[in-house]
This record gives sequence, C-alpha cells and structure tokens, in this order.
Amino acid sequence: MAINNYDRQSFGRKVNEVVSPSHPVLSLEHLKGREQQLKRIQQALFATGRNVFIYGERGVGKSSLAATAANDWCGEHGCYIDISCAPDTTVLSMIATIATQAISKSRLKRKKIKNTLQLGYKWFSFKRESEIENINFNNEIKNLSDGIETLKELSEFFDDALVVVVDEVDRISDVEEIEKFADFLKQLGDKRVEVKFIFTGIAHTLDEILGSHRSAIRQLETIELKKLSWDARWEIAIGALKAFGIDIHRDIYVRIALISDGYPYYVHLIIEKLLWILFERPGQVSKVEWDDYHLAIEHAIDTTSAELSRPYEKAINQRSQDYEEVVWATIVAEDNIGVYTKNMYEQYLGIMKQCGDKEVLDLKKFSARIRNLLKDDYGPILFNGLKKGQYVYKEKMLRGYVRLRAEQQNIELVISAKEIDDLKNKTQAAARSDKAYFSHPPQRGYRR
Repeated sequence: MAINNYDRQSFGRKVNEVVSPSHPVLSLEHLKGREQQLKRIQQALFATGRNVFIYGERGVGKSSLAATAANDWCGEHGCYIDISCAPDTTVLSMIATIATQAISKSRLKRKKIKNTLQLGYKWFSFKRESEIENINFNNEIKNLSDGIETLKELSEFFDDALVVVVDEVDRISDVEEIEKFADFLKQLGDKRVEVKFIFTGIAHTLDEILGSHRSAIRQLETIELKKLSWDARWEIAIGALKAFGIDIHRDIYVRIALISDGYPYYVHLIIEKLLWILFERPGQVSKVEWDDYHLAIEHAIDTTSAELSRPYEKAINQRSQDYEEVVWATIVAEDNIGVYTKNMYEQYLGIMKQCGDKEVLDLKKFSARIRNLLKDDYGPILFNGLKKGQYVYKEKMLRGYVRLRAEQQNIELVISAKEIDDLKNKTQAAARSDKAYFSHPPQRGYRR
C-alpha cells in the first residue's frame, strides 16, 4: 500500500511495526544483523541447565535481541516473562516478580481456605473454590533455596519451558546482589530448573557475576553484542521505507548509517521521523528527498532522550561559546580504546575549516576545554582512559547524538580508518583520504 493511501491511525500503527526507537524489536523480520547471535541463543536454550547472558554497550540492541529470541522460542504462544532490573532489585525480588507474572500467565492461584485440592507442592495448589488470594512472594521467599524451589514448581505448570528475559542487570546497585547471581545461576543448573533465562547487561556486570563464582560460566552462554554493521544499519532504513513503497537513494541511507554510529536506536528514530515527514508531505510520495532527510534529523534531535541530550547541552552552553566544535571533535574517542588530545585536535581543525571565519583555538586552549569535559558542569562528556592523557566517552551512545548535532549544522565528521574499510567493503564508496569518508549531503533546500 502506498503511503498516500493510509489514514493517520493505520499509518501510525504500521510505523510502529517497522521501526521501534522506544521499545525492543520483537520479530525476526525486523531484527537486522543479529542472525548469528540468535542462532547461538536458540542452541543454548536447548541445553539443560544453560542460560544466556547478552552483554554490550547501552543502546546496541541487547533488549531487542533478548525479546526477539524469547518470542521466537515461545512460538505462537508468545508466553514469556520480561522484567527490567532497577537499582534496588535483588535476586529474591527478581524471583518474586517472575513468580507473580507466571501465575498471571498460567492463571494459577493459591487457595485462601483450607478446603482445596492439594497436589503436594510447597507453594502452589489448583483452584477449586471461589475464594482465592494471590501469593505475596516478596514476603514468602525468604532465601535462595525458597526461590529455586518456587521456580521449579512454576515450571511444571507450563507445557513448554518458561522463558524469562531479565533486562539491564547492570542497573542493580548492590554489589552483594550482583555476586549472588553466581549462586543463583549455579543452583538453576544443579537443581535442573526448567526455566530458561536470558539476561542482558554490560560487560563489567558479567565480570562481577563470574568473578564471585567462576564455575557459573558453565551455566551461561555469553554473547557479546557489538554495534551494528553498516549493512544492518541501512537494511533497517531500506526495509522500513520499502514497507510503504518508498525508495531511498544510497547516499542518504549511507549517511543515516554513518550518523547512527552503529546504534539501532538512532536508525529507528531517524526513519520514524522521516516516515511521518513523508506522510505529511502533500501529493504522491515515492522517494526520500534530501530536504526530508535534513528535516528528519532536526525532528530526531528534538525528541532524543534527555539522558543523551542533557550532557551535550551542559557542555556547549558555556560562557566562551566555543565548546560545540570541541565536543564535535571528541567523536574520534572511539569505544574503549581511548584517544589523545592531539588526535581530537586534528579532527577539530578539520571541523573549523567548515565553520567559516570562526576563531580557531590553539592546542593549549583546546586541551583545557577537553579537560573541562570531564567535569560535572560540562556534561560530563568524557572520562580518563586507561593510559595517561587518553580520553573515552562516559556514555558511548552519546557519540551518535554528537553526530546528529553536527549533521544538523552541515558539519561532516571524520570516521576511523576501520570504519572506512568496512564501508568500502559494503559500498565501494571512495574515500577522500585514508582518514575520512565524505558523502557530501546537499545543503537544505536542495532537491535532486
């Protein structure tokens, strides 16, 4: 169906199917670039006593991979439990939440009165009378043994293995609770509990869990999720637009892939905004124009999470009014490698050539501003790397937002040599030099 043939309600529902910047992807059709990881999860779930831990930077799509894998495993029943951790989550409160949700899904209640059909379970009995009550598991699960026994009994009320996604384990603030996860994992395997867990978190959380009980590694299939490949990034864009019969020029979808910095969130967000812009455009719509792209970038910036935009705004809103170009220059601080000030200064000089007659900071002043970006009053954007004088991003996902803001002002940022090689392999696009790739998006107002 062409985009012009949708009414607003049906269009909005369709957009929510093909892109999901605000919630995890749930279907194999819309999860791009994660086929190998999905296969590993499926194989791991077949193994008795083994569970899955997906780890990686925030925003790379861990929740989407976990949700899609669980949804696929459950098949047409679609019956899995999905819980998110909070700073005050404990292992026991996690089990209590799982048990409460499982009861709701299995429609199992415990009798309030004594006259009931008992089946020999410690925690559960089948409903026979009309008067029932919910179990308050937070009060009744006193220790890990209680929790394990509860999960064992719960598993017997499901035809297939109950699958539980435990999202963002890294949010748990109590170190002791993180350490308890190792015992929990070991007992799940030792007691042969037929409940399958898919955890998500960041790498240091996994290290903390395994550090307290190295043998727990036998109970885990650990899957590192890295940023999306180039082709997976633009497959999201091309596929979503194709669902509405919209064509997109290669230069535009490569540009979207570049700006996203490998984070699916940004691709989904830009395409969501782009689709609504096309829907609002009068007349017959069949392709994306550069003006549509530029407007989508602005709309994406306006609705980006405050958690990402706030550090940027704090950094650039300084008295000297010259911090924004400095922040753009930090884009070379990739991943966990760390980068020296001189490398960022090279990027800065390239940026300033695009800024007209604006005064250029010398290296000394630039270095002082970079050091300021470690402070709370300036974001903070960066923190110290492993080596003296090196810097890395405090929040890796912020790099994508920095790219968005530079793109908004028609500033092209250098990408790394590795990214250039990857991009060449996918598109055979020529690089201007061995340090940069430029696709030259036209200025606003230009129509191809």
